[in-house]
Amino acid sequence: MPFENNPILTIAIPTYNRSNFLDRCLSQIVNQAVKYGNKVELIVSDNCSTDDTEAVVNAYIANGHKIHYIKNASNLGPDGNFRQCFKAANGKYFLLFSDDDLLLDDSLRKIMNLIEVDEYGIVYLSNYFFKTDYLRKPNRKKRGIIIFNDLNKFIRKVDVWFTFISSNVINKSLVDPHLDLNDFAATNLQQLAWTFSSLFNSSKNIFYDEYLVAAQLDNTGGYKFCEVFGKHMHTVFMTFINKYGVSNEHFEIIVRKMLKKHLSKYILSARKDFGSYHEEDFFNILHPIYKPYLSYWIFVYPAIRWPLPLAKIWCKVSRFFAKLCNLL
Repeated sequence: MPFENNPILTIAIPTYNRSNFLDRCLSQIVNQAVKYGNKVELIVSDNCSTDDTEAVVNAYIANGHKIHYIKNASNLGPDGNFRQCFKAANGKYFLLFSDDDLLLDDSLRKIMNLIEVDEYGIVYLSNYFFKTDYLRKPNRKKRGIIIFNDLNKFIRKVDVWFTFISSNVINKSLVDPHLDLNDFAATNLQQLAWTFSSLFNSSKNIFYDEYLVAAQLDNTGGYKFCEVFGKHMHTVFMTFINKYGVSNEHFEIIVRKMLKKHLSKYILSARKDFGSYHEEDFFNILHPIYKPYLSYWIFVYPAIRWPLPLAKIWCKVSRFFAKLCNLL
């Protein structure tokens, strides 16, 4: 698909009944996008909201901001709305952005300075989480732009955060034209279809180790965490391996990190309170898939089966030694 006469970047925001968050999100983006004219395309895909989402978007349009507003006649579900955003995007690069996250001041300029002059598969934008004040950045030293020519090193750096939509700027021109998006429907991980496709067709990627995105904390959920990040993630990996011929070694990097850190930490927390996530049977979901992995037995199985106080101590100590030995 030729991109010469199309935008360089599309920012697409899927939204549903969160007009207050959307308003805040748009206010940060439009003020940065105005200087780029047609080089930046902005899409809002409204999943049949019943609040004042349409009025919020129309107010920006009335003020002269170019927004392609799509209002669905019915709710397509999150994955369906994500697919619609991807298909509607005309930019060479594509950023699917959550309606409750914020693109920090000057972030768009930093992104455009990269993608206007060179070719990358993915530009990963570092983020931090906030509860109320998004301007309170963590005080941590950052390294700036890190270029990766080694695919596995880049995967190791990003690991499970390929799933975080607001941080992954995707080179849409590198996405396999034969990729069937329906292969990833109903996984809650639809975004991994184009993210991984672009990644595995790239020779150079960037990790922008500077805070460019502020993410709203404790504002997601509504699904089963282990089912999505355990079972469904495995389905996505196996689809790329079996249908699209991607090497398993790339996914093994993510699996090991996920077992050592993300799943075990979530399980320990959820055993006290599932919070906004749905209750689930950790063992029956994860054991059939991950029992061949040593990391499962060291980190996840104790988090599921052992008494909670002992499991917390064991996992904390195990993660410490794994990190010390450069295994985490």
